[in-house]
Amino acid sequence: MTLWLYLHFPTIQLDKLKIAAQAQTPDAQQSAEVFAASSRPCIVVGGRDNTVMQLDQAAMQLGISEGMGLAGAAARSRDLLVHPYDEADESRTMREIAQWLYLITADIALFAPQGLLLKVSGMLAMYRDLSHYLATLRSHLDTQSFTYRYACGYSPEAARLLAQHHGALVSEDSAMLESALHNLPLMALSLPSKQLERLRRVGFKTVADLFALPLVELGKRFDCELVQYVSRLRGKVPHPVTFYQPEPEFERHLPLLYDIENLDWLNKPLLKLLVQQEQFLRLRNRHARQLTLTLYQRDAEPQVLEIGRAEGTDRADLWLILCDLKLSNVTLNGPVQAIGLKVTEMSQPDELMPDLFTERRGTMTPAGLVALLQAKLGEQAVQGLAVCDDLRPELASGYCTPLSAPGTPLLEKSGRLSATDYLRPVFLLPSTQPLQHKVTVHLGPERICTGWWDAHGVERDYFVAQDEQGRWLWVFRDRQQRWFCHGVFS
Repeated sequence: MTLWLYLHFPTIQLDKLKIAAQAQTPDAQQSAEVFAASSRPCIVVGGRDNTVMQLDQAAMQLGISEGMGLAGAAARSRDLLVHPYDEADESRTMREIAQWLYLITADIALFAPQGLLLKVSGMLAMYRDLSHYLATLRSHLDTQSFTYRYACGYSPEAARLLAQHHGALVSEDSAMLESALHNLPLMALSLPSKQLERLRRVGFKTVADLFALPLVELGKRFDCELVQYVSRLRGKVPHPVTFYQPEPEFERHLPLLYDIENLDWLNKPLLKLLVQQEQFLRLRNRHARQLTLTLYQRDAEPQVLEIGRAEGTDRADLWLILCDLKLSNVTLNGPVQAIGLKVTEMSQPDELMPDLFTERRGTMTPAGLVALLQAKLGEQAVQGLAVCDDLRPELASGYCTPLSAPGTPLLEKSGRLSATDYLRPVFLLPSTQPLQHKVTVHLGPERICTGWWDAHGVERDYFVAQDEQGRWLWVFRDRQQRWFCHGVFS
C-alpha cells in the first residue's frame, strides 16, 4: 500500500500577513504608530456572514473565536485588524510552499487552498526511514514560519482527515492509523451536510460505525457517491491525484499587514521577495535580466515598474539597489497595500561570461554602471552611440542600446576606414550655422553628394578651417556657394 503524508495549513493567509509584518518591522527611524500597527490583534473574515475564519494569539486572548461574527469580534477591541479572506492568495501561497518543498521531496499534490499531499513511499529509500524523512521535511519547512499540521495515511483522504483533526500523527503502522481514523467523529468527513444528517439519523456517530457496515449494504441504503467516498477513504479504490510541476517562472505576491505611504519602508518586504528570487534562480542556474515590480495601491491603479540589468545577476543585494533607485523617482497615488515581483527575462550565466583574458578594473562592471544610471535617470536618459551606414555627417551616428555592438563603419575598397583620409570633428553643432566671420582654410575640399533617394539630399564641399580666435572649424560650401559651419574640433 502507498503511504501518504498530508500537510494542513489552517492559518495560511494570516501566517503570510504575520511574515509580511516581520519584514515590515520598523527601525529606529520609523514612527511609533507604525510599530503599534504591526502588533495589533489580527483576524481574517470571510463567507456570506463575515465570520472569523483565522485569528492570531492576540485575538484569542481578547475572547475572539473561530466562527464568531465580525460585529462580535470588533466589539472586543477597537484596535482589531480585519482582513478579508482571499482564497486566491492562499492558493498562490500553497504553490510557493510546494515549490520550496520540491527541493527535498518529489511527488507533491496541491489540495487548495490549505493543504499539500506528499507521496512518502517513493522517498523512504532516499531518507532510510520515515523519521529521517519527516525530520528533513520539518527542518526545511520551518524556515518558512508557517503553522501546519501533518499526518500519515494509506489513502490521501485518510491522511487529510487525520492531519486536520489530530495535528501530528506519523507512523507506518496500518493498524494504528486505522484506529485513529475510526475514532474520528462522523462530522469530520467531507460529505454534504444533508448526507451527514441522514447518517446521523440512522445512528452513525463515528467513522468506525460507518466502516462497520459492508459496502454492499451501504450501497443499498445510500447513494453510490457515499460508497465511492468510503472506498477512497479506506484505500480500496485509487484517489485521483495530480502531482505538482515546478513553475518555470518566478512570480511572488506579498500583502502588507498595514498600508505604507513612505516608499523607504518598502525596503524590507522587497528584500524578502528578492531573497526568494535569488534562491529560485540559483537552484536553476539562472540570472535575472529584467524584473517587474508592481505596487498595489489603495483606491488607485497598481503602479508597474520595469527594472533591467543588461548583464543579469541572481544577487538580491544588487537588485535591491536598482529597485531603491527606481522607487526614488516614483510618486504614489495611494497607500501601498501589497507588492508583487516577477522575473520577466532570464539568461544562462554562461551567456554573460566575459573573455578569459579580459582585464577587469574596479568593483563595478560597465553593465552594472549602466543599470544604476538607468534605474536613477530612466532608460531613455542613458543611451549608447553607434555608427550608421550613411555618408551625411548628421546621420552618420545614432543612439543605440547601451553597450550593444556598434554599427559597421563605412569601408573603402582597400578595407581602410575613410576617417584615415579625412578629418572629422568631435563636436557637431545641433544644426548647421551660417558662417559669418572670416576663417582661413587649411585642408579640403572633401565632397559629399548623397541622399537624393529620401528627399534629404546634400551637395557639400567640406573644409578644415581656423578662425581668428584660433578655433579649428569644420565648414562646408553648398551648391549655391553659401558657407556654413557644421562642427568644432577639440
